[in-house]
Amino acid sequence: MPKRVGQLYDSLTSWSNLYLAYKKACKHKKSKAETAEWMYHCEKYLFELQAELREQRYQPQPYKYFKIKEPKERIISVAAFRDRVVHHALVNIIEPHFEAAFIKDSYATRKGKGLHLAVSAAQGYARQHQWYLKLDIRKFFASINHDILLGLICRKIKDPAVISLCRIILSNQTVSMGLEESRGLPVGNLTSQFFANIYLNKLDHFVKQALGFRAYVRYMDDFILFSDDPQELKQALKRIESFIQDQLELRLKPKSVQLNRVCLGIPYLGYRIFPQLLRVRRENLKRCINGIEKSEQAYIKGKISAELLYQSTRSRMGFIGYAHSTMLLRAIWGRNQQAGLTV
Repeated sequence: MPKRVGQLYDSLTSWSNLYLAYKKACKHKKSKAETAEWMYHCEKYLFELQAELREQRYQPQPYKYFKIKEPKERIISVAAFRDRVVHHALVNIIEPHFEAAFIKDSYATRKGKGLHLAVSAAQGYARQHQWYLKLDIRKFFASINHDILLGLICRKIKDPAVISLCRIILSNQTVSMGLEESRGLPVGNLTSQFFANIYLNKLDHFVKQALGFRAYVRYMDDFILFSDDPQELKQALKRIESFIQDQLELRLKPKSVQLNRVCLGIPYLGYRIFPQLLRVRRENLKRCINGIEKSEQAYIKGKISAELLYQSTRSRMGFIGYAHSTMLLRAIWGRNQQAGLTV
């Protein structure tokens, strides 16, 4: 049984932690009206929030929602600004205690990790092994069981007030989204991403320790195992299916199961990964180019600022540029220069 930590709530509700959480919540959101209001009334609002938390009468506000259609249709949940401050305050305090238990091969929403490092790790393993097994979890965020999640949190945290706050956040997510009781996390939330890593950490240790796979990469609910023996991967598939069903009440997405040779390329996180080559997948490339064009048109029409155009274009160009795509980047950049868009 891992050592449990307590007496964290005073640190969570301290002024220094809440102010740090406020600064993180402001990041890249300063143009929003709600953020601007908080910036104007910062001290007053933080003192009020601190009192609510310390007196354990904090209640989150309902989520707002919007729909995105790329890469697939999803409902994104947006918490009120004050609730985002609480989310950051919670993660600030408890994340370090879980980080030590996370494996190095988990790359999503962790400091010093990220999508590109996950792709790089997968390519490194592809150079060492002949076969891969790629898996994805069916309706992952909507399937997370709150009781199982809280049990996993309690294995590390024993502060009742912190656990109560986690339960309040989870309950609000269920009520706001109309989800099945005690099940599901909203997409687009800091706490959802962090809780998801806690949930699948149990799978990570099962693959690494019980199954004995050293070559393994997970980015959120997309994960790959590598081996020189396809039969070993087939056996691992059966054991993983049983494990996540019995221990986490999850199911694999049947269409996501891919067992193949690495030399044929691994479709992963928007790229096609070969042992010595990295390409952007065709559908992801098309999506990036369309996104750049839409941002350009929005800028020309005065709907977005030059700063926002720069940030969105830089992000997409960075995604494309991580692959072996020098000529493609030159072609896109040349088109932008011809249009007079060089921000």
